[in-house]
Amino acid sequence: MDAMKPANPFSPATLTIAMSDLTNLGRSVVVDLIMVCVIAMVLGTFLLIVTNGYHMTSSQLVWSMLILFTSFTMTGVIYRRLAN
Repeated sequence: MDAMKPANPFSPATLTIAMSDLTNLGRSVVVDLIMVCVIAMVLGTFLLIVTNGYHMTSSQLVWSMLILFTSFTMTGVIYRRLAN
């Protein structure tokens, strides 16, 4: 009869296993999250330049271009590491 009884979801052993599963991220998941953030930076900066480029001061435009270039470079570096 005890074999059919479900395990207590709030037992210390079950909670320990759940915490271990949450914190044991594989490398690919972390790299994917970083890649998503970098691609979001690229798209956001590009859209900012496209939509507000004429209204920006020269220093704002230079900083936006620098962020865009850095984001593209980071995308290439991360993609190269993923390919290997």
